[in-house]
Amino acid sequence: MSVRTPRGPSGDLTVARDLIDRHYTRELTIAYLAKKSGLSPFHFIRAFRKRFGATPHQYLRSKRIERAKELLITTPLPVTEICDRIGFQSLGSFSSLFRRLTGETPAAFRAERRKDVYIPGCFVRMYRADR
Repeated sequence: MSVRTPRGPSGDLTVARDLIDRHYTRELTIAYLAKKSGLSPFHFIRAFRKRFGATPHQYLRSKRIERAKELLITTPLPVTEICDRIGFQSLGSFSSLFRRLTGETPAAFRAERRKDVYIPGCFVRMYRADR
C-alpha cells in the first residue's frame, strides 16, 4: 500500500527535485517538471525557488557542477568527457559556469585537489605487476 502526500497549493515539488537529482544529465524542461509537480510552469518556478532557495534551472546547474567536481577529483577523465557526461552541450559554457561558481577552471580545480589523493602502495604494486 503506498501513501501519497496530498498536494497543497504549492504542488508536489519534491517530485521535481527528485527528478532533477536522478536525471541531471538529461534536458529537463520547466513544462515537464511543472506537469509532474501538478503546477503551472510560472507557479512552479516561483514555488520551487521559495521552497528550495533556487530556481529549477539553478538547482539543476548546481547538481551538474557538484557531479563535475566529484568526477574531476576521482577520475582521470578529460574535462570534455566530464562535460558531456554531466549534460552540458558546450565545453565553453561548462567551463565558464564552473569558474563562476567555484572561482577556478575545471583543470585548476582538478590539479589543486588531485595532488592530495592518497593511493595505497599495495595498489601501486598491483598496477605495476599487471604491466
